[in-house]
Amino acid sequence: MANIKTVVTTYAEFIGDCNEGADTVVIKKPRMVIQSEKGFGFAKGVCVTSVSEPEEVTIQKANVVMIVDTNPEVLKAYEEATSIIQQVN
Repeated sequence: MANIKTVVTTYAEFIGDCNEGADTVVIKKPRMVIQSEKGFGFAKGVCVTSVSEPEEVTIQKANVVMIVDTNPEVLKAYEEATSIIQQVN
């Protein structure tokens, strides 16, 4: 079962399936949160030069500010963004 969490780092804020190790945090299906004057959404990658929608990212714990439960509405948006099932309207 997935352990979806919000991970705030010194670099950015991520949402994904979070697994903590001794020195690192591994986030599977990571999505970086971006904000604008119109609201927020998910970036295509996790940094400017990363592949689009990487399978996982490893972050050193020294760079993690906090790990918290994800807001239910944001969790729903994350699940829609990472689902392999396409919605039909």
